[in-house]
Amino acid sequence: MGYLLVHRGLLPLRRLARHAQGIGVSNLAERLDSHGAPKELLPMIDSFNTMLERLAKGFVQLGQVSTDMAHELRTPINNLLGETQVALQQQRSIESYQQLLASNVEELERLARMLDNMLFLARTDPASALRQRQALDAADEVERIADYFEGLAGDVDMHITALGEGVIWAEPMLLRRALANLCANAIKYGAPGSELSIQAVPDGAGINLRVSNHGQTIPAEHLPRLFERFYRVDESRERSAQSNGLGLSIVATIMQLHNGRYRVSSEDGVTCFELFFPGREA
Repeated sequence: MGYLLVHRGLLPLRRLARHAQGIGVSNLAERLDSHGAPKELLPMIDSFNTMLERLAKGFVQLGQVSTDMAHELRTPINNLLGETQVALQQQRSIESYQQLLASNVEELERLARMLDNMLFLARTDPASALRQRQALDAADEVERIADYFEGLAGDVDMHITALGEGVIWAEPMLLRRALANLCANAIKYGAPGSELSIQAVPDGAGINLRVSNHGQTIPAEHLPRLFERFYRVDESRERSAQSNGLGLSIVATIMQLHNGRYRVSSEDGVTCFELFFPGREA
């Protein structure tokens, strides 16, 4: 009698075990059914389903990264291969070979940056980012980023103004990477001799960080897509060709990790990127 009672009592657990064993890469959308399960098993079922949700998102993200990498790497690799094959078909001067090698090194460096950025997007752990958030002095952070880009801005006669107050509740390295990407973008596409402005403005529920520059107005139809991976306003522009199209996508990912918001506006030659970091209690 005791054996029968134990056997019947374990039926729900065996049923869940069989269901769990049947879930694999091809059906990660399936979830364990808690209907009819003893209440003692409900926390375990919920935890298992939450784990499946994370795994499913991870596989989708990995698949997207693989597709993007294949698409974006194919053309530059084919170009490098073609140029090298043509160069080897006949004798050339030392100067010609040096020019080709210099061009190839530049392209390979761009590909290396692209791979680094894509790996960052694929590996970033939301839970880890949330755990490592801390209170950062806004004035110190905007001054730090302004000092870092002073030399690069000076190369194109751009002047940087930095003004901030309040506290930013963020993971330090991710915050600085987001600001660095925005500043690099602003210098690359800003008008020579103009001003780059970096501001931190407290908000009731957090703080707004704004990076703005002067240059060409971005058409309104492009603004919603600027944060998409590999999206470029004008593929034919020389500076667009030098970009890997991932900087703003990384900014978007960082803001999502902080449960923040991001937006961009462009009017009358002034383009402004704005990041909102919620406060500690938000």
